[in-house]
Amino acid sequence: MAIDIHNLLADALLMLCEQKQLTSITIKDLLKTTGVSRQTFYNRFRDKNDLIQWTYQHKVLGNFLNNSPDYTYYENTLSFYRNIDAHRKFLKQACAMREQNCLMDFMLWFVVDYDIRWHTYHNHGNPLSDEQLFVTKYHSIASIQAAIEWISSDHPESPEVMARRITNIRKISLSDTLFGKDCEIYKIPPL
Repeated sequence: MAIDIHNLLADALLMLCEQKQLTSITIKDLLKTTGVSRQTFYNRFRDKNDLIQWTYQHKVLGNFLNNSPDYTYYENTLSFYRNIDAHRKFLKQACAMREQNCLMDFMLWFVVDYDIRWHTYHNHGNPLSDEQLFVTKYHSIASIQAAIEWISSDHPESPEVMARRITNIRKISLSDTLFGKDCEIYKIPPL
């Protein structure tokens, strides 16, 4: 069985974040922890920020990665917030880093791209109108800003509360604009 180097390095990064500040974790620390060679690391990642983004993408985004219609927006959002909660220490530190190729820029790019694909899919594959595109981008940016604030909070609401709130806001403001009042994509399960 082949070793999954990407996951090995991501898991080491998460573990090291429990022991020291993310800004002080070096490639050398990761290599020492994992036994991976420098060449192997750089065959997979450009730098530490690239690994941080990969870790966010594969350890936090969960269901959002596959853009599957098998999950509702609420289920994807709940999974996302639960994963954030599980990796809060790492994410809090990563979101505080403001440099080229930083996680916050990646988070913003990803959510806008994801929401455009999600809404295009639910628009029967038809391109979004200018109005639909504007509303999608607006809500994408608002939802990722809410997630960043939640990551930074010392006493956040539960993942269930956040998923319910975000899905409900999107249902109220997006369903009508994008797909009409009877749209089911933002349905929320009863309490």
